[in-house]
Amino acid sequence: MMPYRRRRMGFCTAVVFATGLFSVSAGEARAAESGKGTTIAELVTKAKKETTLRAQWGADTLDGGPGLQKIVAAMNKKYGLNIQPSFTPGSNMQGMMAKITRELTAGQPASSDVYFGNSQSMLQAMENQPLMPMDWRALIERKFLPEPGFDAIVPGNIGVAMASTLVGAIYNSNMVKGSDIPRKLEDFLNPKWKGKIASTPYAAGFREFAMPELLGKEKVVNFVKRLSKHIAGLIRCGETDRITSGEFLMLALSCGDQEVNIAERKGIPLGYAIMEDATISHTRYGAVPKNSRAPNAAALFVAFLHTPEGQKLMWDIDGLDFHLYPESNQKKKLDAAKAKGAKVVISSPQWLNKNKHYDDTQKELEKILRGEAS
Repeated sequence: MMPYRRRRMGFCTAVVFATGLFSVSAGEARAAESGKGTTIAELVTKAKKETTLRAQWGADTLDGGPGLQKIVAAMNKKYGLNIQPSFTPGSNMQGMMAKITRELTAGQPASSDVYFGNSQSMLQAMENQPLMPMDWRALIERKFLPEPGFDAIVPGNIGVAMASTLVGAIYNSNMVKGSDIPRKLEDFLNPKWKGKIASTPYAAGFREFAMPELLGKEKVVNFVKRLSKHIAGLIRCGETDRITSGEFLMLALSCGDQEVNIAERKGIPLGYAIMEDATISHTRYGAVPKNSRAPNAAALFVAFLHTPEGQKLMWDIDGLDFHLYPESNQKKKLDAAKAKGAKVVISSPQWLNKNKHYDDTQKELEKILRGEAS
């Protein structure tokens, strides 16, 4: 993992691409650079001159195109706008951050006017600086609940946390019930599950559990060595159909709980268990690329998702909301885990930057799960 050494790519006093589709005035650039930002009213006035909000991220993020349409429609209604959404399926969050950075370096407009990413991609942004500094605390209408050791604002004001998803185990709720539902990591090693459960090829959950604030590397490496002899295969977090079909009865561990939050409402036989040993709350961030063609609409998109109606809409379409708001569904789950004595960490780029050996530990765990290390 690369340490955070703030390296400016030049938040210029004027950025004008050859396409003529994007520009930032000298005054706006200086205001953003100083961290003062603008008000919601000013963003609305400027957004009325922006006709389209382009978004590019994974097709399953925020429910892809249909989700974008719902969010933009609600945003238009709240702020009196007529922005048209345009969605293009994109790569994963880190891949999109790299793409936006390359486009900025090449003097091209961003493929996505607004950015939605995770802690790892925001750490990339801290290093390469492709995102526009904004006074997010001034633009978000509600105050966050306190969370010791966690700051929702990315250093440099380049992004803001907006949703949480909790690491745990996905299981087939038709076939795993009652006392069989895993509560602790050791439960996965019950002989009855041998050859019937899966893990991920990228050591989801375990890579975080191995950090010093949670269970520590030695304990997790030893556990994963035992688990690797117990699982029947490796699947991606999104392959829940392989659990509902009965091919695998459980996934230990998953990347987050949002898919199960949606599945349970639809009667799909999936359940979710947060471990009493530990959990990590993965954080989703919103931001505006410096080369956005609709920077004002993009900032309003992020700010809207922090409103009560925006949080509810995000929960309805993608099973996500932000644990630093009192009504949050994820807050209730985190509070329950803490009450049971689980060690809890809220992931952030600041936390990842502090854990310098995160990437090396992940690679070691991946090799163990693939059977390439003893």
